[in-house]
Amino acid sequence: MAEDRGQLATPMVEVTVGIFLVLAVSLGFALVPVETAETATLDRTAGDALSVLAAEPPEGSGPNRLAVACRSASAFDTEADAIDRRLGAVLPTPLSYRLTTVHGDVGTPRPSGVPTGRASLTTDDCTVTLWVWYV
Repeated sequence: MAEDRGQLATPMVEVTVGIFLVLAVSLGFALVPVETAETATLDRTAGDALSVLAAEPPEGSGPNRLAVACRSASAFDTEADAIDRRLGAVLPTPLSYRLTTVHGDVGTPRPSGVPTGRASLTTDDCTVTLWVWYV
């Protein structure tokens, strides 16, 4: 005894899958954040500032200022003021910054809704991230 059941036509299934595929690709392009020229410039500026800090001798002993700041919380405290002063001197006047490590932060808290640039540098002990934005 055969049961009566309805079947969905294959072309209907193909059309439905096609519509979902087109929608998914369209939304992918629509929702991907666009990097502006301003963001790219800020990224380069942050990278340059991190390179300057990575090339400087530390207050204590060690290969460079960032590597020493990543060793421990007390080492970060020793280097924090020097890092803050150096970033203030290296970065252009209209920029504000926030440098973060696992042991502490230097600079102003990052605002939301403002285009920011970011650069990271990994040392032996942690990753240092510098955020910069226009004030």
